[in-house]
Amino acid sequence: MTQHDEKFMDHLKELRKRFLRALIVFTIVLAATFMFVPQILDFITLTSKVVEVNLNVFNITDPLLLSLKVSSMAAFIVTFPYIIIEMWLFIRPALTKKERRFVYKYIPMIFILFILGIGFSYFVLIPYYVRFSQQLAGTSNLTIVMGANTYIDFISKMMLYFGLIFQMPVLVFILSYIGVLSSQLLAVIRKYAYFALLIACAFLTPPEPVSMGIALIPLALLYEFSIFLCKINEKKKRKAQINN
Repeated sequence: MTQHDEKFMDHLKELRKRFLRALIVFTIVLAATFMFVPQILDFITLTSKVVEVNLNVFNITDPLLLSLKVSSMAAFIVTFPYIIIEMWLFIRPALTKKERRFVYKYIPMIFILFILGIGFSYFVLIPYYVRFSQQLAGTSNLTIVMGANTYIDFISKMMLYFGLIFQMPVLVFILSYIGVLSSQLLAVIRKYAYFALLIACAFLTPPEPVSMGIALIPLALLYEFSIFLCKINEKKKRKAQINN
């Protein structure tokens, strides 16, 4: 086995160790959250003070599947920071001291934006989505009978999507740091970026202007925040070049 192969195997072993640690923590948290599924479901069904959701099960296996889905969703949200930390510990040895300082500064932003994305979808977007659907059904004298599993799948996807979409400033800043993006480029393509965000909102929200606008506002603000972060990074780079 060559030295290159040995290094590759060492990386695989390290990755396996990090993955197993994250899996163990996730499993422990999953077991803990499983015991609080009724309380979590109470919180989920009270999507907001305005919208109350009555969930139903249609198969004998649904209660167990529902409990597993709810506890898995809660466990992922709780363990997300630990998963990020394990990923960081895996890649840290390959980074320079300067790059490590850079990452240390912005790891908290990943957690904050993830929670903000989940909070926005849960407290703002999902209640509006449910209310819109209920009103639309009411105009046709229809009653929505919500399957618990289907509803949990829906809100899980919405929270995950927006938790990840809210990472946009971090991704843009990293691309700016390595020289792929610039604040000037982001400003030039702003209208095209807004159009792309609007298309994304159309897929994630009810097909009507108000809900799309509600979803677009924070995404547009995140885009502008991304430009601001790029400008800060560019200013630091110019300052470092002058000092050198």
